[in-house]
Amino acid sequence: MNSLTRYITKRILISMLVIVLAGVFAFCVIRFIPGDPVRAMIGSDADEAAVEAARRSLNLDKPIMQQMQLWFSNLLNGNLGRSLVLNDSINHIFASRIPTTLSLSLPAFGIAIILGIFFGTICATHRGSAIDQILTVYIAGTNGIPIFWLAILMMNLLGTKFGWLPVVGYVKPSEDLYQWFLHAIMPITLISLQPLAAVARQVRTNMLEVIGQDYIRTARAYGVPERTIKYQYALRNALIPVITVVGLQVPTIIGGSMLIEVCFSIAGMGRLIMTSVSNTDYLVIQALVLFISIVVVICNLILDIAYGLIDPRIRLSSGGK
Repeated sequence: MNSLTRYITKRILISMLVIVLAGVFAFCVIRFIPGDPVRAMIGSDADEAAVEAARRSLNLDKPIMQQMQLWFSNLLNGNLGRSLVLNDSINHIFASRIPTTLSLSLPAFGIAIILGIFFGTICATHRGSAIDQILTVYIAGTNGIPIFWLAILMMNLLGTKFGWLPVVGYVKPSEDLYQWFLHAIMPITLISLQPLAAVARQVRTNMLEVIGQDYIRTARAYGVPERTIKYQYALRNALIPVITVVGLQVPTIIGGSMLIEVCFSIAGMGRLIMTSVSNTDYLVIQALVLFISIVVVICNLILDIAYGLIDPRIRLSSGGK
C-alpha cells in the first residue's frame, strides 16, 4: 500500500468516526432538552392519550440505549423518521428541498472559489495599484456588512425600483432555465459574497508571501518570464493553504443560504432550518444536525484528499515517514 492509499484510507476512517459521533450528538439533541419534546411538537393543549401515542410512535417510551439502537438502525435503512409538525416523512421533505438549496449553494461556492482566486491574484500581482486598493476595500467591507441587509437593499433596488429581477419565489432549472436564472442571480450573488472575500484575502496574503521567497528571486535571476513566475510558481504554491480556507467556507455557505432563502421566500434547506426551529420540530432538527454534519465532514474529506494530492509531504508525514 503506497503513501497516497494509506493517507486516503486513514482520512476516510476518521471521517466515518466523526459521522458516527455526529449521529450520537444529533440523537441527543431532543433527548436532553428541558421539558417534553413530544408535547412541544404536537402542542401544549393536546390530551395525554395523544401525547403517549406520539411518544410510542417515536420510541421515546423505551430505554435510551434502545432508542439509539433503533434510530441508528433506521438510519442505516435510509429512514430519517417522520415530522409530527409537518405531518410528512423527513426523507420526502429533504428530497424536495435539497435540490433547491444545491442549485443555489453550489454555483455560489464555485463563484466564490474562482473569483476569489482571481481577485486575490490580481491584488497580489498589482500591489498598491488602484485596483488592489478597490478590491481590498471590498474584501474588508464584505465581512462587516450583514448579508440580510444587502439582500433587502438589492431586492429594493433591482426588484422593486427598477423591476429587473423577481424578489420572491423560485423556479427549478429543470422547469425553466431562464426563469431560474432570473430568480437565482440575486441569491447566488449574496451567498457567494463573504466566501469570495475570504478566499481572495487568503490568496492575496499567500501570494505576497510566496513572491518574497528566495526561489522566486532565483527564478527572476535566471530570466524566467514574470508571467510564469507569478502564475505557475507563486500562485501554485500560494493555493495550498487556501484549501483550508475553502473548507471553512462550507458552514458560511450553509448559514448564508439559510438567511437568503428566508429573505427570498425560497423553500430550501435553509428555510427548513428556520421553520423547524421556530415550530420546535425536534425530529427535523435532529435530522438536519446529522445532515449538515455529514456535508461538512464530506467536504473536509475531499479537501484533505486534495491536500495529499497537491503536496506529497502531507501524505508522507501522515503515513509516519
